[in-house]
Amino acid sequence: MNIKELNSKKLYKEYSLEIPFEEVDKLINVKIREIIPTVTLPGFRKGKAPLNIVKKKYENNILNEVLEKIIQEKTKQLLNEKKLNAFRQPKVEVKKYKRDEPIEFNLKIDLKPEMNIFPFDKITTINYSVDIDEKTAEDNYKSFLNSQKKYSKLNNSRGIKYTDKVFVNIKTKDDSVPEHIKSQDNIPIVTDSDYQVLPDISSRLIKKNAKVGDIFKLKFDLKDLLKQDKEKNVEFEINILSIEENIQFEIDKEFLEKNNFKSEKEFKNNFNKNLSYQYEIYLREIGKKQLMDILESKNNFDIPEGMLEEEFNLIWHKVQHAKKDDKLDEDDKKLTEKKLKERYRKIAARRVKLAILLQHISSEQNITITEKELTDGMLNYASQFPGQEKKIFDYFKQNPASIESIRGPIIEKKVVNYIVSKTKKETKKISVKEFKKLQEVTFNYNKEKE
Repeated sequence: MNIKELNSKKLYKEYSLEIPFEEVDKLINVKIREIIPTVTLPGFRKGKAPLNIVKKKYENNILNEVLEKIIQEKTKQLLNEKKLNAFRQPKVEVKKYKRDEPIEFNLKIDLKPEMNIFPFDKITTINYSVDIDEKTAEDNYKSFLNSQKKYSKLNNSRGIKYTDKVFVNIKTKDDSVPEHIKSQDNIPIVTDSDYQVLPDISSRLIKKNAKVGDIFKLKFDLKDLLKQDKEKNVEFEINILSIEENIQFEIDKEFLEKNNFKSEKEFKNNFNKNLSYQYEIYLREIGKKQLMDILESKNNFDIPEGMLEEEFNLIWHKVQHAKKDDKLDEDDKKLTEKKLKERYRKIAARRVKLAILLQHISSEQNITITEKELTDGMLNYASQFPGQEKKIFDYFKQNPASIESIRGPIIEKKVVNYIVSKTKKETKKISVKEFKKLQEVTFNYNKEKE
């Protein structure tokens, strides 16, 4: 094996490897001999066909498996020979593969940084609680009543209007769309809601003056919905099943019985408990942000250049799309491209640094997640798509890599809880006004601290 160093930095190495074809061919022959006993070819009894004939027929079928195995072996060999401590699986790029010629591939390796973690028992975390005054509670209750929707089925044939609730069937023939989005029946669309089952579907139905019984086709860009970087236009067939109009909401007997309350007073008490719980959630997010700020400032170590560039490129690609679509934040619009890159490179550096730190702690403390925790996380995600749960679980089964989007946040939460359990604790009661100020200071929209 010939090795050539292409790039060398403190925490990043890149090599070009060349493997003689004879090594590849030898491994192919081993795999062919393994399958010969199971092969039946015309003119030969089962398992009696010559190696060269079986090889000619099946070589292409096993080639990817052979290449993957030999690349894994040579990668491991290089890491051992060079005494490199890879932080993550090296990236492989096959540069050349032709029969009877050496195989060439490049390895990009991020190295694990040396880390001395700041002692958790020298960190103080504050357990905040909010004293909700009577005026705040009453204002929130009135706001809730004003925000509630009640609907009545239309008896006429008018078109869809803003504030209507519409029930539709949607489907597409595009097989690249996940099953839980590809076909959905009797899906409610609240036209004045921020949540839309397909991007801007409400405004387009209103503009089309769609009525019950209408069936038509519309194209939607699913780039954001599918979390893709490139435009993804998909044609859907829309079937309008029914329309309900918004009517004034009141807490009446029907509402109380439906929600298992005996009186409005009981419902209001429950509402206030939920309000307190919402503040608790906000305060946990504040506590987490404060902890992340401390961890970032107190732990100093080098970041693998490859990971930093990768994260920055992902962020910058999204910034460029936002710029193109005129969706940049107002403060971003004021910056030159150089300053904008500096801002987002700092964001990328923070994200990578904290990700490395949390991963290191989870590994050192053997923090893992159970199958039940993972299943609960998947169920929680699926619950956001009522009626589509089976399709979502099927999607996870067919795309195992997508489960990482569920696993990651669970591990992060467990690591954060572990760190907090080791810190010094303070308790502090604050007013709603103080809470708002604390929230503003903590999440001060300063992108350098995201």
